[in-house]
Amino acid sequence: MAESAVGYVLQKLADTLLKKAQELQAVSGQIKQMQQELSLIQAYLRDADSKSHKNESVKEWVKQVRDIAHRIEDVIDTFLIVIEENHPWYRKIFMWLKKPCKIYKLSGELKEITQDLKKIYQLRINLEITIRGADNEQIDPVPFRPTKPTDVDESEVVGLENDKQNIINQLLDTKISRRMVLSIVGIGGLGKTTLAQKVFKSAELERHFDCRTWVSISQKFNINDIFRKILYSIEPTMENKKPPVTDENLPAELQKSLTSKRYLIILDDVWRDSDWEQLKNGLPDPENASRVIITSRSVDVALAADCNTTPYKLRYLNDDESIALLFRKAFQQHIQPEKYPHDLLQVAKKLTKKCGGLPLALVVLGGILSRKERNYTAWNTTEETMDWQDEAGKKCSQVLAMSYEGLPYELKPCFLYFASFPEDYKISGEHITRMWMAEGFVPKDGARTIEDRAEKCLEELVQRCLIQVTKKSWNGYCKYCTMHDLLRDLAITKAKEENFFTVFSKEGEDVNQLPAIKPRRAALQFSTLTQNGVYSKNTRSLLCFGFGLSSNDCGFRKLNYSGFSLLRVLTLQSVVMTKFTQRQWLKGLVHLRYLGLRDCWIRRDLFKKFSFYNLETIDLKGSIPVGDIIVLDFIIPTLKHVYGGLNVDFRLKWNQHTNLQTLKYVRIETEIVELACCINLRTLVIHFGVCRDNERAQQMWQNFKVVLRRTEQLVYLGIIQGDEMLVPYGGTMDLPCHGKIQKLHLNGEWIRDICVPSVEMFPPNLTKLTLKWSKLEEDPMPILKKLLSLRILRLDSYSYMGTKLICSTGGFPNLEKLRLHYLPNLCHWDIEEGAMPVLRHLIIDTCQRLNALPELQKVSNLQELVVNKPAREVRESMQGDKDLHKIKHIPFVRKEK
Repeated sequence: MAESAVGYVLQKLADTLLKKAQELQAVSGQIKQMQQELSLIQAYLRDADSKSHKNESVKEWVKQVRDIAHRIEDVIDTFLIVIEENHPWYRKIFMWLKKPCKIYKLSGELKEITQDLKKIYQLRINLEITIRGADNEQIDPVPFRPTKPTDVDESEVVGLENDKQNIINQLLDTKISRRMVLSIVGIGGLGKTTLAQKVFKSAELERHFDCRTWVSISQKFNINDIFRKILYSIEPTMENKKPPVTDENLPAELQKSLTSKRYLIILDDVWRDSDWEQLKNGLPDPENASRVIITSRSVDVALAADCNTTPYKLRYLNDDESIALLFRKAFQQHIQPEKYPHDLLQVAKKLTKKCGGLPLALVVLGGILSRKERNYTAWNTTEETMDWQDEAGKKCSQVLAMSYEGLPYELKPCFLYFASFPEDYKISGEHITRMWMAEGFVPKDGARTIEDRAEKCLEELVQRCLIQVTKKSWNGYCKYCTMHDLLRDLAITKAKEENFFTVFSKEGEDVNQLPAIKPRRAALQFSTLTQNGVYSKNTRSLLCFGFGLSSNDCGFRKLNYSGFSLLRVLTLQSVVMTKFTQRQWLKGLVHLRYLGLRDCWIRRDLFKKFSFYNLETIDLKGSIPVGDIIVLDFIIPTLKHVYGGLNVDFRLKWNQHTNLQTLKYVRIETEIVELACCINLRTLVIHFGVCRDNERAQQMWQNFKVVLRRTEQLVYLGIIQGDEMLVPYGGTMDLPCHGKIQKLHLNGEWIRDICVPSVEMFPPNLTKLTLKWSKLEEDPMPILKKLLSLRILRLDSYSYMGTKLICSTGGFPNLEKLRLHYLPNLCHWDIEEGAMPVLRHLIIDTCQRLNALPELQKVSNLQELVVNKPAREVRESMQGDKDLHKIKHIPFVRKEK
């Protein structure tokens, strides 16, 4: 991490000297001398890092290097606030008067830092720290191999098939009519959750139970939130019930709902037997062979839940299974045992023996080996560094630590950044990469855009098995991800050791200690009252989750933003901000690059005096205005990514924001033609506002066509028609859809102009298409089937008003996922032989007049079928034998009433 900090500071000094040469002329010589000293030290860091684990003195030397790098960064950033060019005129005068004093102070600080650097440099002689030669450098010779959508499923673990079937047999045993609680127990990393997932997805259980649901518990949980998740999962209509179910009535309502059903509920990651005491209050025993599965690290939890059922103790993998898993992860594909390279097999046996059959250790070790040359020397060198004790838990910790130490220095801060998110948090791949960019973690790499380089960093962490992808985006990249508990613990520990992130994750931790701790970054993962406000002058990132907003308390929690003058990243989620005053609000955050305010309560005038000069990303998705629509009216030339919402009115001068690449969920009513200046746009999701005048509507659509013709870099286009937006007849038929667009989301009746006439109306490389509220009267399949690149198709609410769909032979040659949602008149669906040959996922949701399943046996590659709220005839046919021949080849079938 010291190497990462030093590398970043050296780059920052070079950029600052280049951009602010005139303002820093008086101290440019001192800065260059400081650069030279720091560069000399950097050459020794790799050797120092390798020795710091066994030598406390070397470890302290590395810490001094890291601290002085941070010190340099603070001094430079503090001075940059003074010379910021975009200050208002009155503040410029004030800063101009202060500048001589600030220059004098800066000169003194630089001189002191340079002297300290010289002392640190001399100290390395006594510690015998050397420059590592080319022969000894630990480099990754294998180029990065990005994970594709067809690569190995990261959740797959070998050796669980027998365990899966044993548990299923127990669950299906109707001789035991009582509510049985079956616990899967074992240490962290043994595969408890993976096994439970395999059981949960079984088609056998789908046909046996009336309802099934999965809930993650973890160390911190709110019992009312858990009960609501279960209730809304089995009774979706309850979520919109007026008045809503109160916390006091939740257990009774849940019990009432479950009593009439044979249910299966999986409670993943229960830590304490006292947790079960709370959970059982909502789970009745209707004496109908209902079942509960618990995954836990504690046998005590299992016995407390059901003393009459023997806990299912998950075993360690045997030698053959361990080797199979190691090769699978190292080669990123299935390898038959007879094809194992003989020289690697001998080393693999020694490697797997040290992992003790622990799946997580093998998965992570496989990720390490996937970045090594596939030869005996590289693998044997890895084995020789693994000097562990026998305890399986310690072995796993050693593997995890080794995986972190083996990361390239530029990836280490990216990995540690995951420590800032709460346990089991659904992390957006797009947004965490934006945060890395704001922090300056993303390395330079030729002609690639910084966004592409950040995405590559995330994919490499996935390939190394340090991050688990929970959902992939339309283009196969990570949309949402999470981190295994043990890896998260490692990240938190390392982040604390390196003073990289300070995480407040427990109730009672004193946030007022921030000024004394001086954390580089801080994450507040709980709600708490503070007396004097939260502040820390040295902090670069501040992430708050539910800070001041909970189900029982929507009050305001004081945050003193004037004390965060060096922030680059600020993320607040579910925060009530209605009492923020202009004096308090983000005062003087010159360095802020990323501002995320998701699901917050915001005053309409919060951005009235917007004064961020370096902002690159602003995210207001889900934020709720108090009193009126949130108005954004500002000019920030550095702005690149904007995520809005229907409650946000953007009145930006688009022609002065030419660096924009992302505009998502943006409502525009006027001056739409200015967007044509944003020629770098890659993502555009636009919502047309109110327009009742036919002539004005005609002009708006013509202007929008101009925008599309000029924004030739677009990859993702979404167009949403407002409820009162007129669309002139035929006015959209010539809507330009150029070749680079791969994802298209179209919402509104205007779509009828472009959907039915011909396939030429769609981009030739279209990968994902979503239609919604188009109210098409003719079957769109004869046109859509000709989209040869289409992999994902969603016909959403009221997209089609006809009664019949036909998928003909040869149609949709590359379609992998199809969703039909709320097509109110659909009664019949024909699938001909040879249609949709590679379809793997099918969702039929709320098509209540569809009285029979189509001939799904003709879709031989179908892996998953989800049928939600089907017609009564469909339910009966799926429960009986009538349609069994249509679905028996599908591994995972799920239905809901």
